[in-house]
Amino acid sequence: MNPAAYIRRETGVSVVINTMLTLGFFLVAFGRSGAPVPVWGLGAYVFDFVPQGFMIGLMASLVPGALAGKALRSGRVAAVNARSPLPSALLVRSLLMAVCGAAAGVAISGGLLFALGLGQLPWGGALAAKLVWAVVLAALVTPAGLRAALARG
Repeated sequence: MNPAAYIRRETGVSVVINTMLTLGFFLVAFGRSGAPVPVWGLGAYVFDFVPQGFMIGLMASLVPGALAGKALRSGRVAAVNARSPLPSALLVRSLLMAVCGAAAGVAISGGLLFALGLGQLPWGGALAAKLVWAVVLAALVTPAGLRAALARG
């Protein structure tokens, strides 16, 4: 398979899975009541970007990367004719993506909400923003990780 097509397909799958997992975890963390979501504090909205970003960064790199390595070894997908700036070791690369995902989520959400002076968010808006972040993060991490997994040399 052409590596570009493989990366597109796996990125689409990763985006859907990570978005659905985000929905489930949001409902567990903040309930289904529709009550306003607190922004600041342990277990509050901004804090929740730590586990969300970490897990999306980790799983959007680790699982597709392992599958890509297997597909590459079996000849089902061709290698990418480029080097990646990311670590070649799958676990190291995935942990790096996880830490970056968590840091970016907290920095972006915390910075924006602090600048806006918000202490709570409407439930629906909070959920929508979390889902958008899941899509964006998975759409950035997965292809970068896959290009590294499929890189020659």
